[in-house]
Amino acid sequence: MVPEYDANYKNLGINNGENMKSINSLLWIFLFCFAFNIQATTVSGRFIFLSADSSKFTVKIQINTDTGIDDLGGATFVFTYDTSAINFSNNPVKDVDYIFHNFDGGNYSSATVTRPMNDKIWVNINLPFAQNNNGTVVAGSPGWIDVVTINFDVLDPNGTASLFWNTTSLFWGVYDADNSTLWPTDNFENLNGPLPVELISFRGTLLANENILLEWATASSINNSGFEIEKSYKNVETWETIGFVKNHGDPNSLVEYSYIDMTMHSFPVVRYRLKAIDHDGSFKYSEMIEINTIPLSYELSQNYPNPFNPSTKIRYSIPISQNPSKGGTLVQLKVYDILGNEVATLVNEEKEPGNYEVEFSRSDLASGIYVYQLNTNNFTTTKKMVLMR
Repeated sequence: MVPEYDANYKNLGINNGENMKSINSLLWIFLFCFAFNIQATTVSGRFIFLSADSSKFTVKIQINTDTGIDDLGGATFVFTYDTSAINFSNNPVKDVDYIFHNFDGGNYSSATVTRPMNDKIWVNINLPFAQNNNGTVVAGSPGWIDVVTINFDVLDPNGTASLFWNTTSLFWGVYDADNSTLWPTDNFENLNGPLPVELISFRGTLLANENILLEWATASSINNSGFEIEKSYKNVETWETIGFVKNHGDPNSLVEYSYIDMTMHSFPVVRYRLKAIDHDGSFKYSEMIEINTIPLSYELSQNYPNPFNPSTKIRYSIPISQNPSKGGTLVQLKVYDILGNEVATLVNEEKEPGNYEVEFSRSDLASGIYVYQLNTNNFTTTKKMVLMR
């Protein structure tokens, strides 16, 4: 055997004295690289809660690796769920019951979600051998890449949404883009907790004093600590937190809540939404509602503070004009002393429908009773105020 190997080595231009050492070194390098390739990538996964209402519970599956440079080939993820609270279709429909994000089409064959057993769901991803491609690079920890979003039907809003990975299933397998290198599984986080607060109504009412009454009701709120009330105006992107209402009542039954917004509204349309906050700090926004704040009639409010020194504020409201083609309404707001002498003109111009506020401040006036009057072409009203030095 030695002469035969010697001849081969000579043909390769390798000296006989180092032949076996060179071959052994190459062999060890090959074995090391092969072993490293198998063990280099571990895959982790998690469920992310997206939304829930009285009929649907939606979660997203995400995965990552410890390298962030490896491509996913074929895979079968298997998990179980609590059938007493949520349910999944026996014959799920793509883009209705589930939506794939990064592993369907393109390099991949059509990915599917199936339900082979009553409480088990399979997420199937296939990278065909016939196509020479590299699959999809999976994000490295702590980043995540989206796999699929799944919509469950809610059976019991007061139940527990429990989803558990079945990594020991005989069908479980996550492979590199060569479709033969198995990725070891690391941490796959389960999802186990009560369904979030179920908001069944949310409405707003403009009151006669220009305040807005917000009312909402929940059918269940097991994990809810309370609601932040957020406010914005039409065509304005920013939201302002104006209050907080603590969760109360039986979390398993109908509970009604209310909040009154007593702030001045600067736009004809005001928007509100609720931020339902859970005990763990997670939260979900309600649908947005819009309230028309344009007043239905002329109003002149009592000044505040009253008595005042040296300044006070006066609110007034202008309704929609009966003749919109004529533009705004000519408005005059004046202040008189008790003898009827004019001491100030606060407003003397056309105003669009809406709610307004003006400040009256005079350091040169004596203590006493003063009168302020709102006057338009078809409305006049007067109120008294007290200046106290």
